[in-house]
Amino acid sequence: MSGKPSGVTTSWSYTGNSNTWTQTIYGDGGQSGFDAVNPDIRFNQFFSGFGDVNFRGGDPTKWVIATAPILNSGEASAFYWPEIADPIVGGTIYTGFQSVWRTKDSGGDRDFLEANCPEFTTSGTKVGCGDFVALGGPGGNLSASDLTAPSWGDRARNTGAGVAGLLAAVERTTADTHTLWAATATGRVFITKNADAEPAGSVTWTRLDSTAANDPPRFVSSIYVDPANGNRAWISYSGYNTTVSLPTIDANKPGHVFEVVYNPVAGTATWTDLSHDLADLPITDLVRDDPTGDLYAASDFGVLRLAAGSTSWTVAGSGLPIVETAGLTISTSSRRLYGATHGMGIWYMNLP
Repeated sequence: MSGKPSGVTTSWSYTGNSNTWTQTIYGDGGQSGFDAVNPDIRFNQFFSGFGDVNFRGGDPTKWVIATAPILNSGEASAFYWPEIADPIVGGTIYTGFQSVWRTKDSGGDRDFLEANCPEFTTSGTKVGCGDFVALGGPGGNLSASDLTAPSWGDRARNTGAGVAGLLAAVERTTADTHTLWAATATGRVFITKNADAEPAGSVTWTRLDSTAANDPPRFVSSIYVDPANGNRAWISYSGYNTTVSLPTIDANKPGHVFEVVYNPVAGTATWTDLSHDLADLPITDLVRDDPTGDLYAASDFGVLRLAAGSTSWTVAGSGLPIVETAGLTISTSSRRLYGATHGMGIWYMNLP
């Protein structure tokens, strides 16, 4: 792997091959993203639900508050929460608290937000600063959009061990405009096949994990959805196999990497454990090289590779320090895997 930086963080952006990073906003290092159609539209996070958008290419003076509707709803948020720009639909952002929330116009009208909700002078809960709406629930019931609620069954939002079960992952696919996956910090996994439906309350969720499946009741660190089939995804888990933090019904469910295939006719999913000889390592991120079918898993000790058809995980490439790697991104066109480390920069590896 090489140490040349690439990509974007909450506060800094990098463009081209100049090896120059530009600070666009102060911040705490949460999630960030670009609009799929107009990369001048961006979002960033601070902490505990306070998020901004920017309609002017990251101009440091033009960030505006956009998450006031979510904060004012009373829903709890993780310190850093999952948030993505839709990979093919311009203007759409999905973000997860207890419910999955959606905007279809990048948070609201640009002129209104810039006039009334500037980041530097506006309360983060000012009414009107953002237009996110919660997505459905069982039977399309908007009041039941909370995917951490006890009404969904076991692995509730808070367990006897005090494990917070807020949303941990939200992910879309380029296979269609409708499918969205979501997961909680206690291992609940959901899919919806009408994430773009109107009104938001008509969005319906199906829960895929269960006490009968072999999925762990631990923090879901990433979901990678097949770009050719929205009903298939690869899911990674943090934590350790030997840690029993939830009720005994879920005690003996090891594993860190799974392939999940949803059957929309039956409303059920098939889980396949791909951990194989992977050490008992918390996985921080997981991506798939779609042209080859190889999986790459990030951990506190670097990046590992599972070649397509293999049952043995190996170290991915050479040259990367033994360091926590928090995020992975693959550029298929340039045949590169990028890894963002904790404290040692961003690295890339040329893919086979």
